[in-house]
Amino acid sequence: MFINPKQAIENGWIRNVKDEWIQPNAIDISADKLFQMNPESLFVINEKSKAHRARNKVDVKKDYWILNTGTFDFASNVYVEVPDGVVGWVVVRSSFNRNGVYLGSGLYDSGYKGPICGTLYVNGATEIKQGTPVGQFIFANSDSHGTYLGGYNVAEGKLPSHIKQKEEKK
Repeated sequence: MFINPKQAIENGWIRNVKDEWIQPNAIDISADKLFQMNPESLFVINEKSKAHRARNKVDVKKDYWILNTGTFDFASNVYVEVPDGVVGWVVVRSSFNRNGVYLGSGLYDSGYKGPICGTLYVNGATEIKQGTPVGQFIFANSDSHGTYLGGYNVAEGKLPSHIKQKEEKK
């Protein structure tokens, strides 16, 4: 069952949320930083390590990102701390889905602490105003098997290492 988004805010599980972003079952999350993935760079993963694709920061022009078809990482200023016994995930806003902009994001396990991030798959020319909500974060109860202690956990105001350390030089 989904957890009331007001409860998540009151409990301090999610921060940097505007009042108008509180929806009946989820909380809108914004794209505040955007990085284009380089499809020519190599992604390598195995059971013990991973090397992410290179990324380039996308410049903002008059508060907008002007995008062509491609794959983009986004990071939100919305910060989440998923407590034990709770899980979260991001779903795309329907306006984006109906216009060929899809969102992918993994499960946010109990114990995750960091910004909400995801991938936008843009199919055709698109302008997105920086700070616009692109998805909704949902909390649900979970009979968790421990808590997440992985490398994506970061302090508020920081980016996960796969974005900041792998950013390509222009």
